[in-house]
Amino acid sequence: MAYDLVIDNAAICDGTGAPLFSGSVAIEQGKIAAVGEVGAGHRRINAHGMVLAPGFIDIHTHYDAQIGWDPMLTSSCWHGVTSVLMGNCGVGVAPCRPEERGTMVWDLVNVEAMPYDVLLDGLSWEWGSFPQYIQACTRRGVGLNVAFMVPLSALRFYVMGEAASQRAASDEETAAMAALLREAMQAGAYGFSLTMFELHNGYQGRPVASRLAGMEELGALARTMAEFPRGVIEVSAPRSRQNSALPSEEGFAMLVMLAQKSRKPVTWLSVLDVPGLKPGLQEAMLARFEPYRLQGLDIRPQTMTRPLQTYLSLREPFSFGRYACWRKALNRSAADQIVLYRSPEFRAEFRAEDRARPGGTNWETTVVVSVSERNQRFFGKSIAQIGREEGRDPIDCFLDLAIDEELETGFLRSVANIDPNRVRELLSFPNVLLGLSDAGAHVNQICQAGEASYLLSEWVRKQKLFSLEEGVRRLTSEPADFLRLNDKGRIAAGNDADLVLFDPDRIGPKPIERVYDLPGGKPRLIERAEGIAMTVVGGQVLLENGDPQGVLPGRLLSPA
Repeated sequence: MAYDLVIDNAAICDGTGAPLFSGSVAIEQGKIAAVGEVGAGHRRINAHGMVLAPGFIDIHTHYDAQIGWDPMLTSSCWHGVTSVLMGNCGVGVAPCRPEERGTMVWDLVNVEAMPYDVLLDGLSWEWGSFPQYIQACTRRGVGLNVAFMVPLSALRFYVMGEAASQRAASDEETAAMAALLREAMQAGAYGFSLTMFELHNGYQGRPVASRLAGMEELGALARTMAEFPRGVIEVSAPRSRQNSALPSEEGFAMLVMLAQKSRKPVTWLSVLDVPGLKPGLQEAMLARFEPYRLQGLDIRPQTMTRPLQTYLSLREPFSFGRYACWRKALNRSAADQIVLYRSPEFRAEFRAEDRARPGGTNWETTVVVSVSERNQRFFGKSIAQIGREEGRDPIDCFLDLAIDEELETGFLRSVANIDPNRVRELLSFPNVLLGLSDAGAHVNQICQAGEASYLLSEWVRKQKLFSLEEGVRRLTSEPADFLRLNDKGRIAAGNDADLVLFDPDRIGPKPIERVYDLPGGKPRLIERAEGIAMTVVGGQVLLENGDPQGVLPGRLLSPA
Protein backbone atom coordinates (compact mmCIF):
# COMPACT_ATOMS: atom_id res chain seq x y z
CA MET A 1 0.00 0.00 0.00
CA ALA A 2 1.23 3.50 -0.84
CA TYR A 3 0.70 6.34 1.61
CA ASP A 4 -0.99 9.57 0.51
CA LEU A 5 2.17 11.60 1.12
CA VAL A 6 5.70 10.79 2.26
CA ILE A 7 8.23 13.42 3.34
CA ASP A 8 11.70 11.88 3.07
CA ASN A 9 15.16 12.69 4.41
CA ALA A 10 14.02 15.40 6.81
CA ALA A 11 15.65 16.58 10.02
CA ILE A 12 12.66 15.80 12.21
CA CYS A 13 11.99 18.14 15.13
CA ASP A 14 9.15 16.29 16.78
CA GLY A 15 7.85 19.11 19.01
CA THR A 16 8.74 17.52 22.35
CA GLY A 17 12.11 19.22 22.72
CA ALA A 18 13.93 15.97 21.93
CA PRO A 19 17.02 16.14 19.69
CA LEU A 20 16.59 16.28 15.92
CA PHE A 21 16.74 12.97 14.10
CA SER A 22 16.83 12.07 10.44
CA GLY A 23 13.97 10.17 8.93
CA SER A 24 10.75 10.20 6.95
CA VAL A 25 7.12 10.82 7.79
CA ALA A 26 4.21 9.08 6.09
CA ILE A 27 0.74 10.63 5.94
CA GLU A 28 -2.50 8.78 5.34
CA GLN A 29 -6.07 10.14 5.56
CA GLY A 30 -5.02 13.29 7.41
CA LYS A 31 -3.00 11.49 10.06
CA ILE A 32 0.67 10.73 10.60
CA ALA A 33 0.81 7.06 9.72
CA ALA A 34 4.49 6.30 10.32
CA VAL A 35 7.72 8.01 11.40
CA GLY A 36 11.26 6.86 10.61
CA GLU A 37 11.56 4.21 7.93
CA VAL A 38 8.39 4.34 5.85
CA GLY A 39 7.11 2.74 2.66
CA ALA A 40 5.99 4.08 -0.69
CA GLY A 41 3.88 7.18 -1.20
CA HIS A 42 1.67 8.50 -3.99
CA ARG A 43 3.67 11.69 -3.59
CA ARG A 44 7.19 11.80 -2.17
CA ILE A 45 8.99 14.97 -1.14
CA ASN A 46 12.74 15.03 -0.66
CA ALA A 47 13.29 17.26 2.38
CA HIS A 48 17.09 17.02 2.48
CA GLY A 49 18.56 19.98 4.39
CA MET A 50 15.17 20.98 5.79
CA VAL A 51 13.59 20.69 9.22
CA LEU A 52 10.17 19.05 9.53
CA ALA A 53 8.19 20.19 12.59
CA PRO A 54 4.61 20.03 13.82
CA GLY A 55 2.50 22.92 12.60
CA PHE A 56 2.73 25.98 14.81
CA ILE A 57 -0.20 26.96 17.06
CA ASP A 58 -1.14 30.61 17.58
CA ILE A 59 -3.23 31.11 20.72
CA HIS A 60 -3.96 34.82 20.28
CA THR A 61 -5.59 35.89 17.01
CA HIS A 62 -8.45 38.14 15.94
CA TYR A 63 -9.57 36.58 12.66
CA ASP A 64 -13.23 36.72 13.74
CA ALA A 65 -14.15 39.03 10.86
CA GLN A 66 -11.36 38.28 8.36
CA ILE A 67 -12.32 34.62 8.16
CA GLY A 68 -15.44 35.85 6.35
CA TRP A 69 -13.47 37.04 3.31
CA ASP A 70 -10.05 35.37 3.69
CA PRO A 71 -10.35 31.65 4.46
CA MET A 72 -6.55 31.25 4.26
CA LEU A 73 -6.16 33.53 7.31
CA THR A 74 -3.23 35.49 5.96
CA SER A 75 -0.69 36.41 7.27
CA SER A 76 -0.62 33.49 9.77
CA CYS A 77 -0.67 30.73 7.18
CA TRP A 78 2.57 32.02 5.62
CA HIS A 79 4.49 31.47 8.86
CA GLY A 80 3.86 27.76 9.38
CA VAL A 81 0.84 28.28 11.62
CA THR A 82 -1.66 25.47 11.21
CA SER A 83 -4.05 26.11 14.14
CA VAL A 84 -5.36 29.36 15.61
CA LEU A 85 -7.42 30.36 18.63
CA MET A 86 -9.82 33.18 17.71
CA GLY A 87 -12.17 35.46 19.61
CA ASN A 88 -9.64 36.86 22.09
CA CYS A 89 -10.05 39.91 24.33
CA GLY A 90 -13.81 39.59 24.65
CA VAL A 91 -14.68 41.28 21.33
CA GLY A 92 -16.03 39.77 18.12
CA VAL A 93 -18.92 39.68 15.68
CA ALA A 94 -21.23 37.11 17.26
CA PRO A 95 -23.71 36.64 18.73
CA CYS A 96 -25.35 39.69 17.23
CA ARG A 97 -28.83 40.81 16.20
CA PRO A 98 -29.13 42.57 12.82
CA GLU A 99 -30.27 45.86 14.33
CA GLU A 100 -27.28 45.92 16.72
CA ARG A 101 -24.44 45.40 14.23
CA GLY A 102 -23.70 49.08 13.76
CA THR A 103 -23.16 49.55 17.49
CA MET A 104 -21.39 46.31 18.33
CA VAL A 105 -18.70 46.55 15.65
CA TRP A 106 -17.32 49.64 17.39
CA ASP A 107 -15.80 47.23 19.92
CA LEU A 108 -13.58 45.84 17.16
CA VAL A 109 -12.94 49.31 15.74
CA ASN A 110 -11.78 50.76 19.05
CA VAL A 111 -10.14 47.72 20.65
CA GLU A 112 -8.62 45.98 17.63
CA ALA A 113 -8.44 48.89 15.16
CA MET A 114 -10.45 47.26 12.40
CA PRO A 115 -12.08 49.53 9.79
CA TYR A 116 -15.74 50.21 10.53
CA ASP A 117 -16.99 50.07 6.94
CA VAL A 118 -15.04 46.89 6.21
CA LEU A 119 -16.64 45.19 9.20
CA LEU A 120 -20.14 46.41 8.44
CA ASP A 121 -20.11 45.97 4.67
CA GLY A 122 -17.48 43.27 4.14
CA LEU A 123 -19.14 40.54 6.19
CA SER A 124 -22.11 38.48 5.10
CA TRP A 125 -23.71 38.80 8.55
CA GLU A 126 -25.66 35.62 7.88
CA TRP A 127 -25.87 34.76 11.58
CA GLY A 128 -27.49 35.86 14.76
CA SER A 129 -26.44 33.20 17.26
CA PHE A 130 -22.90 31.96 17.87
CA PRO A 131 -23.67 28.47 16.48
CA GLN A 132 -24.87 30.12 13.26
CA TYR A 133 -21.63 32.13 13.14
CA ILE A 134 -19.53 28.96 13.46
CA GLN A 135 -21.54 27.32 10.70
CA ALA A 136 -21.14 30.35 8.41
CA CYS A 137 -17.36 30.41 8.95
CA THR A 138 -16.76 26.71 8.42
CA ARG A 139 -19.16 25.69 5.67
CA ARG A 140 -17.20 27.68 3.07
CA GLY A 141 -13.99 26.01 4.15
CA VAL A 142 -10.96 27.40 5.98
CA GLY A 143 -7.25 26.89 5.42
CA LEU A 144 -6.18 26.47 9.04
CA ASN A 145 -7.65 24.66 12.01
CA VAL A 146 -9.75 27.12 14.01
CA ALA A 147 -10.96 27.27 17.59
CA PHE A 148 -13.60 29.91 18.36
CA MET A 149 -13.99 31.56 21.76
CA VAL A 150 -17.24 33.34 22.56
CA PRO A 151 -16.45 37.03 23.17
CA LEU A 152 -18.09 38.06 26.42
CA SER A 153 -18.71 41.66 25.36
CA ALA A 154 -20.79 40.45 22.41
CA LEU A 155 -22.57 37.89 24.57
CA ARG A 156 -23.46 40.47 27.23
CA PHE A 157 -24.66 42.96 24.63
CA TYR A 158 -26.81 40.26 23.02
CA VAL A 159 -28.52 39.55 26.36
CA MET A 160 -28.50 42.95 28.06
CA GLY A 161 -28.50 45.55 25.28
CA GLU A 162 -26.99 48.93 26.14
CA ALA A 163 -27.10 48.08 29.85
CA ALA A 164 -24.19 45.71 29.18
CA SER A 165 -21.81 48.70 29.22
CA GLN A 166 -23.31 50.08 32.43
CA ARG A 167 -23.70 47.35 35.05
CA ALA A 168 -23.28 43.74 36.10
CA ALA A 169 -25.88 41.21 34.96
CA SER A 170 -28.93 40.20 36.96
CA ASP A 171 -29.54 36.58 37.93
CA GLU A 172 -31.89 36.15 34.99
CA GLU A 173 -29.44 37.73 32.56
CA THR A 174 -26.61 35.59 33.94
CA ALA A 175 -28.68 32.44 33.43
CA ALA A 176 -29.43 33.51 29.85
CA MET A 177 -25.73 34.06 29.13
CA ALA A 178 -24.81 30.69 30.60
CA ALA A 179 -27.44 28.99 28.44
CA LEU A 180 -26.13 30.73 25.30
CA LEU A 181 -22.53 29.79 26.16
CA ARG A 182 -23.62 26.17 26.63
CA GLU A 183 -25.37 26.26 23.25
CA ALA A 184 -22.24 27.69 21.64
CA MET A 185 -19.99 25.08 23.24
CA GLN A 186 -22.28 22.29 22.09
CA ALA A 187 -21.96 23.72 18.56
CA GLY A 188 -18.17 23.71 18.76
CA ALA A 189 -17.06 26.90 20.55
CA TYR A 190 -13.88 26.44 22.56
CA GLY A 191 -14.54 28.68 25.56
CA PHE A 192 -14.96 32.38 26.19
CA SER A 193 -12.84 35.50 26.48
CA LEU A 194 -13.11 38.85 28.19
CA THR A 195 -11.22 42.05 28.79
CA MET A 196 -10.99 44.24 31.86
CA PHE A 197 -8.49 46.65 30.29
CA GLU A 198 -9.33 50.29 30.99
CA LEU A 199 -8.14 51.19 27.49
CA HIS A 200 -10.78 48.97 25.88
CA ASN A 201 -13.79 51.10 25.06
CA GLY A 202 -16.55 50.55 22.53
CA TYR A 203 -19.29 52.69 21.04
CA GLN A 204 -18.79 56.42 21.79
CA GLY A 205 -16.09 55.65 24.33
CA ARG A 206 -18.27 53.51 26.60
CA PRO A 207 -16.52 50.59 28.32
CA VAL A 208 -16.71 47.38 26.31
CA ALA A 209 -19.34 45.25 27.95
CA SER A 210 -17.12 42.57 29.51
CA ARG A 211 -15.47 45.23 31.69
CA LEU A 212 -18.74 45.43 33.65
CA ALA A 213 -19.01 41.68 34.27
CA GLY A 214 -19.42 40.72 37.91
CA MET A 215 -17.85 37.79 39.72
CA GLU A 216 -21.18 35.97 39.99
CA GLU A 217 -21.81 35.97 36.26
CA LEU A 218 -18.21 35.04 35.49
CA GLY A 219 -18.52 32.17 37.94
CA ALA A 220 -21.70 30.97 36.23
CA LEU A 221 -19.99 30.98 32.84
CA ALA A 222 -17.00 29.14 34.28
CA ARG A 223 -19.28 26.47 35.74
CA THR A 224 -20.82 26.07 32.30
CA MET A 225 -17.35 25.43 30.89
CA ALA A 226 -16.88 22.65 33.47
CA GLU A 227 -19.57 20.65 31.68
CA PHE A 228 -17.25 20.10 28.69
CA PRO A 229 -14.06 18.03 28.40
CA ARG A 230 -12.02 20.78 26.74
CA GLY A 231 -11.97 24.52 26.38
CA VAL A 232 -10.11 27.63 27.51
CA ILE A 233 -10.78 31.03 29.07
CA GLU A 234 -8.76 34.08 28.01
CA VAL A 235 -8.65 37.28 30.05
CA SER A 236 -7.12 40.52 28.80
CA ALA A 237 -5.74 42.75 31.56
CA PRO A 238 -7.52 41.15 34.55
CA ARG A 239 -8.22 44.39 36.42
CA SER A 240 -4.58 45.29 35.94
CA ARG A 241 -2.39 47.31 38.22
CA GLN A 242 -1.90 50.68 36.57
CA ASN A 243 0.91 50.76 34.00
CA SER A 244 2.05 47.20 34.75
CA ALA A 245 -0.15 44.79 32.71
CA LEU A 246 -0.17 42.63 35.86
CA PRO A 247 -3.34 41.56 37.69
CA SER A 248 -4.54 43.57 40.67
CA GLU A 249 -5.60 41.69 43.80
CA GLU A 250 -9.13 41.56 42.41
CA GLY A 251 -7.82 40.37 39.05
CA PHE A 252 -5.73 37.66 40.66
CA ALA A 253 -8.75 36.39 42.61
CA MET A 254 -10.82 36.42 39.41
CA LEU A 255 -8.28 34.30 37.50
CA VAL A 256 -8.11 31.74 40.30
CA MET A 257 -11.90 31.62 40.55
CA LEU A 258 -12.30 31.07 36.81
CA ALA A 259 -9.82 28.18 36.87
CA GLN A 260 -11.33 26.60 39.96
CA LYS A 261 -14.92 26.70 38.76
CA SER A 262 -14.25 25.79 35.12
CA ARG A 263 -11.46 23.25 35.73
CA LYS A 264 -10.10 24.52 32.43
CA PRO A 265 -6.88 26.32 31.49
CA VAL A 266 -6.98 30.10 31.87
CA THR A 267 -4.61 32.44 30.06
CA TRP A 268 -4.17 36.13 30.79
CA LEU A 269 -2.50 39.17 29.26
CA SER A 270 0.24 39.78 29.85
CA VAL A 271 3.84 39.63 31.01
CA LEU A 272 5.67 42.39 29.16
CA ASP A 273 8.65 44.68 29.69
CA VAL A 274 6.76 47.85 30.57
CA PRO A 275 8.85 51.02 31.07
CA GLY A 276 8.94 52.11 34.69
CA LEU A 277 7.80 48.73 36.04
CA LYS A 278 9.39 47.94 39.39
CA PRO A 279 11.91 45.06 39.04
CA GLY A 280 10.74 41.72 40.35
CA LEU A 281 6.99 42.39 40.15
CA GLN A 282 6.44 39.96 37.28
CA GLU A 283 8.43 37.18 38.92
CA ALA A 284 6.52 37.72 42.16
CA MET A 285 3.18 37.53 40.36
CA LEU A 286 4.13 34.28 38.62
CA ALA A 287 5.22 32.84 41.96
CA ARG A 288 1.79 33.58 43.43
CA PHE A 289 0.19 31.22 40.92
CA GLU A 290 2.58 28.37 41.71
CA PRO A 291 0.61 26.87 44.66
CA TYR A 292 -2.48 26.75 42.46
CA ARG A 293 -0.52 25.08 39.67
CA LEU A 294 0.50 22.38 42.14
CA GLN A 295 -3.21 21.91 42.90
CA GLY A 296 -3.83 21.20 39.22
CA LEU A 297 -4.99 24.65 38.06
CA ASP A 298 -3.43 25.84 34.81
CA ILE A 299 -3.26 29.66 34.86
CA ARG A 300 -0.65 31.10 32.52
CA PRO A 301 0.14 34.54 31.14
CA GLN A 302 1.19 35.28 27.58
CA THR A 303 4.18 37.24 26.38
CA MET A 304 5.43 38.25 22.96
CA THR A 305 8.77 37.74 21.28
CA ARG A 306 9.38 41.26 19.98
CA PRO A 307 8.75 44.91 20.84
CA LEU A 308 5.13 45.91 21.23
CA GLN A 309 4.48 48.84 18.95
CA THR A 310 1.17 50.49 18.27
CA TYR A 311 0.24 52.62 15.29
CA LEU A 312 -1.80 55.68 16.07
CA SER A 313 -3.71 58.22 14.05
CA LEU A 314 -5.79 60.89 15.70
CA ARG A 315 -8.68 59.87 13.49
CA GLU A 316 -8.79 56.58 15.44
CA PRO A 317 -7.16 57.46 18.78
CA PHE A 318 -7.92 54.17 20.54
CA SER A 319 -4.48 54.16 22.21
CA PHE A 320 -5.59 57.06 24.39
CA GLY A 321 -8.86 55.40 25.35
CA ARG A 322 -7.83 55.20 29.01
CA TYR A 323 -7.80 59.01 29.22
CA ALA A 324 -11.17 60.46 30.14
CA CYS A 325 -10.59 63.53 27.97
CA TRP A 326 -9.88 61.42 24.87
CA ARG A 327 -13.10 59.45 25.09
CA LYS A 328 -14.84 62.49 23.68
CA ALA A 329 -12.88 61.89 20.45
CA LEU A 330 -13.92 58.30 19.89
CA ASN A 331 -16.36 57.50 17.09
CA ARG A 332 -16.83 61.14 16.08
CA SER A 333 -16.54 62.81 12.71
CA ALA A 334 -13.15 64.17 11.66
CA ALA A 335 -14.52 67.69 11.78
CA ASP A 336 -15.71 67.24 15.37
CA GLN A 337 -12.37 65.71 16.35
CA ILE A 338 -10.40 68.61 14.87
CA VAL A 339 -12.52 71.10 16.83
CA LEU A 340 -11.82 69.10 19.98
CA TYR A 341 -8.06 68.83 19.35
CA ARG A 342 -7.78 72.58 18.73
CA SER A 343 -9.53 73.36 21.99
CA PRO A 344 -7.25 74.82 24.71
CA GLU A 345 -9.50 73.15 27.28
CA PHE A 346 -8.90 69.70 25.76
CA ARG A 347 -5.15 70.28 25.64
CA ALA A 348 -5.12 71.37 29.26
CA GLU A 349 -7.11 68.27 30.27
CA PHE A 350 -4.74 66.03 28.28
CA ARG A 351 -1.66 67.59 29.91
CA ALA A 352 -3.15 67.19 33.37
CA GLU A 353 -4.13 63.56 32.84
CA ASP A 354 -0.83 62.73 31.20
CA ARG A 355 1.19 64.19 34.07
CA ALA A 356 -0.95 62.30 36.59
CA ARG A 357 -0.16 58.92 35.02
CA PRO A 358 3.03 57.10 36.06
CA GLY A 359 5.52 57.75 33.27
CA GLY A 360 2.95 59.59 31.14
CA THR A 361 3.21 59.44 27.35
CA ASN A 362 6.73 58.68 26.17
CA TRP A 363 7.16 61.26 23.41
CA GLU A 364 10.73 60.03 22.78
CA THR A 365 9.33 56.74 21.47
CA THR A 366 6.35 58.27 19.62
CA VAL A 367 7.62 58.59 16.04
CA VAL A 368 6.09 60.08 12.88
CA VAL A 369 5.85 57.28 10.30
CA SER A 370 3.25 58.55 7.84
CA VAL A 371 3.15 62.18 6.74
CA SER A 372 2.37 64.31 3.68
CA GLU A 373 5.02 65.66 1.32
CA ARG A 374 4.86 69.16 2.78
CA ASN A 375 5.70 67.79 6.24
CA GLN A 376 8.36 65.27 5.21
CA ARG A 377 10.87 67.05 7.43
CA PHE A 378 9.12 65.40 10.38
CA PHE A 379 9.25 61.84 9.01
CA GLY A 380 11.13 59.45 11.30
CA LYS A 381 11.42 62.00 14.09
CA SER A 382 10.02 61.56 17.56
CA ILE A 383 7.52 64.06 18.90
CA ALA A 384 10.02 64.91 21.64
CA GLN A 385 12.66 65.72 19.02
CA ILE A 386 10.22 67.92 17.07
CA GLY A 387 9.35 69.70 20.29
CA ARG A 388 13.00 70.40 21.05
CA GLU A 389 13.69 71.65 17.53
CA GLU A 390 10.70 73.99 17.59
CA GLY A 391 10.90 74.98 21.24
CA ARG A 392 7.31 73.87 21.81
CA ASP A 393 5.41 71.54 24.09
CA PRO A 394 5.30 67.98 22.63
CA ILE A 395 1.53 67.79 23.09
CA ASP A 396 1.04 70.90 20.96
CA CYS A 397 3.42 69.55 18.30
CA PHE A 398 1.56 66.24 18.28
CA LEU A 399 -1.90 67.71 17.93
CA ASP A 400 -0.97 70.53 15.54
CA LEU A 401 0.79 68.20 13.10
CA ALA A 402 -2.23 65.90 13.00
CA ILE A 403 -4.63 68.79 12.51
CA ASP A 404 -2.50 70.23 9.71
CA GLU A 405 -2.88 66.92 7.86
CA GLU A 406 -6.59 66.51 8.57
CA LEU A 407 -5.81 63.67 11.00
CA GLU A 408 -4.06 61.52 8.38
CA THR A 409 -0.65 61.60 10.12
CA GLY A 410 0.54 58.22 11.36
CA PHE A 411 2.52 57.75 14.57
CA LEU A 412 4.26 54.61 15.82
CA ARG A 413 4.59 54.19 19.57
CA SER A 414 6.90 51.69 21.25
CA VAL A 415 5.08 50.83 24.44
CA ALA A 416 6.56 47.59 25.78
CA ASN A 417 9.28 44.96 25.29
CA ILE A 418 11.71 47.69 24.30
CA ASP A 419 14.74 46.33 26.20
CA PRO A 420 15.95 43.12 24.45
CA ASN A 421 17.76 41.97 27.60
CA ARG A 422 14.54 42.10 29.56
CA VAL A 423 12.62 40.36 26.77
CA ARG A 424 15.21 37.57 26.94
CA GLU A 425 14.34 37.15 30.61
CA LEU A 426 10.60 37.18 29.96
CA LEU A 427 10.88 34.48 27.31
CA SER A 428 12.77 32.33 29.79
CA PHE A 429 10.15 32.53 32.56
CA PRO A 430 8.54 29.15 33.31
CA ASN A 431 4.84 28.65 32.57
CA VAL A 432 4.60 31.67 30.28
CA LEU A 433 2.98 31.09 26.89
CA LEU A 434 4.10 32.63 23.62
CA GLY A 435 1.19 34.59 22.21
CA LEU A 436 0.03 38.09 21.43
CA SER A 437 0.60 37.98 17.69
CA ASP A 438 -2.79 39.79 17.47
CA ALA A 439 -3.04 38.39 13.94
CA GLY A 440 -6.09 39.79 12.18
CA ALA A 441 -6.23 42.96 14.27
CA HIS A 442 -4.81 46.47 13.78
CA VAL A 443 -4.81 45.66 10.09
CA ASN A 444 -3.80 49.10 8.82
CA GLN A 445 -1.46 49.88 11.69
CA ILE A 446 0.85 47.01 12.49
CA CYS A 447 1.27 43.33 11.62
CA GLN A 448 3.10 40.85 13.82
CA ALA A 449 1.42 37.67 12.65
CA GLY A 450 4.85 36.11 12.12
CA GLU A 451 5.63 35.62 15.81
CA ALA A 452 6.54 31.97 15.13
CA SER A 453 9.03 32.63 12.37
CA TYR A 454 10.40 35.62 14.31
CA LEU A 455 11.09 33.41 17.33
CA LEU A 456 13.00 30.91 15.20
CA SER A 457 14.90 33.67 13.44
CA GLU A 458 15.70 36.03 16.30
CA TRP A 459 15.75 33.97 19.49
CA VAL A 460 16.90 30.63 18.08
CA ARG A 461 19.20 31.39 15.15
CA LYS A 462 20.56 34.85 16.02
CA GLN A 463 20.39 35.23 19.79
CA LYS A 464 20.66 31.50 20.57
CA LEU A 465 18.40 31.88 23.60
CA PHE A 466 16.72 28.59 22.66
CA SER A 467 17.88 25.53 20.82
CA LEU A 468 15.92 24.81 17.67
CA GLU A 469 14.24 21.90 19.43
CA GLU A 470 13.16 24.09 22.37
CA GLY A 471 12.00 26.91 20.11
CA VAL A 472 9.81 24.50 18.16
CA ARG A 473 8.46 22.98 21.39
CA ARG A 474 7.37 26.44 22.56
CA LEU A 475 5.38 26.84 19.33
CA THR A 476 3.88 23.35 19.14
CA SER A 477 3.49 20.89 22.00
CA GLU A 478 3.44 23.60 24.67
CA PRO A 479 0.33 25.40 23.31
CA ALA A 480 -1.19 22.07 22.24
CA ASP A 481 -0.90 20.72 25.79
CA PHE A 482 -2.30 23.93 27.24
CA LEU A 483 -5.33 23.73 24.96
CA ARG A 484 -5.63 19.96 25.55
CA LEU A 485 -5.21 19.25 21.84
CA ASN A 486 -3.86 15.77 22.34
CA ASP A 487 -3.55 14.96 18.64
CA LYS A 488 -1.54 18.07 17.74
CA GLY A 489 1.84 19.58 18.50
CA ARG A 490 3.94 16.43 18.08
CA ILE A 491 5.19 14.35 15.18
CA ALA A 492 4.05 10.90 16.22
CA ALA A 493 2.08 8.12 14.59
CA GLY A 494 -1.66 8.67 15.03
CA ASN A 495 -1.45 12.43 15.46
CA ASP A 496 -2.96 14.91 13.03
CA ALA A 497 -0.77 15.57 10.00
CA ASP A 498 -0.30 19.30 10.59
CA LEU A 499 3.31 19.97 9.60
CA VAL A 500 5.72 22.69 8.50
CA LEU A 501 8.88 22.13 6.46
CA PHE A 502 11.45 24.92 6.72
CA ASP A 503 15.06 25.94 6.25
CA PRO A 504 16.43 26.74 9.73
CA ASP A 505 19.06 29.05 8.24
CA ARG A 506 16.52 31.22 6.44
CA ILE A 507 13.21 31.11 8.28
CA GLY A 508 11.97 34.52 9.42
CA PRO A 509 9.47 37.26 8.66
CA LYS A 510 9.88 39.45 5.59
CA PRO A 511 9.47 43.25 5.74
CA ILE A 512 5.95 44.57 6.22
CA GLU A 513 3.97 45.28 3.03
CA ARG A 514 0.87 47.40 2.46
CA VAL A 515 -1.73 45.75 0.23
CA TYR A 516 -5.25 46.75 -0.79
CA ASP A 517 -7.15 43.48 -0.49
CA LEU A 518 -9.70 44.18 2.24
CA PRO A 519 -13.35 44.37 1.13
CA GLY A 520 -13.86 47.55 -0.84
CA GLY A 521 -10.17 47.68 -1.77
CA LYS A 522 -9.20 49.06 1.64
CA PRO A 523 -5.55 48.74 2.76
CA ARG A 524 -3.93 46.53 5.35
CA LEU A 525 -0.43 45.53 6.38
CA ILE A 526 0.81 41.99 5.80
CA GLU A 527 3.92 40.10 6.84
CA ARG A 528 5.12 37.28 4.60
CA ALA A 529 7.73 34.69 5.56
CA GLU A 530 10.87 33.33 4.02
CA GLY A 531 12.49 29.95 4.45
CA ILE A 532 9.26 27.95 4.68
CA ALA A 533 9.04 25.34 1.96
CA MET A 534 5.72 23.68 2.77
CA THR A 535 2.81 23.80 5.18
CA VAL A 536 0.59 20.75 5.57
CA VAL A 537 -2.82 20.90 7.28
CA GLY A 538 -4.84 17.75 7.87
CA GLY A 539 -2.54 15.81 5.57
CA GLN A 540 -3.02 18.18 2.62
CA VAL A 541 -0.39 20.56 1.29
CA LEU A 542 -1.84 24.00 1.99
CA LEU A 543 1.14 26.10 0.83
CA GLU A 544 4.26 25.27 -1.16
CA ASN A 545 6.97 27.94 -1.14
CA GLY A 546 4.30 30.39 -0.05
CA ASP A 547 1.92 29.56 -2.89
CA PRO A 548 -1.58 28.28 -2.03
CA GLN A 549 -2.36 24.86 -3.43
CA GLY A 550 -6.10 25.35 -3.89
CA VAL A 551 -7.28 23.42 -0.83
CA LEU A 552 -8.97 24.45 2.41
CA PRO A 553 -8.29 21.52 4.74
CA GLY A 554 -8.70 23.25 8.11
CA ARG A 555 -11.27 21.98 10.56
CA LEU A 556 -13.12 23.18 13.61
CA LEU A 557 -11.36 22.41 16.90
CA SER A 558 -14.24 21.67 19.26
CA PRO A 559 -14.44 20.96 23.00
CA ALA A 560 -15.95 17.53 22.45
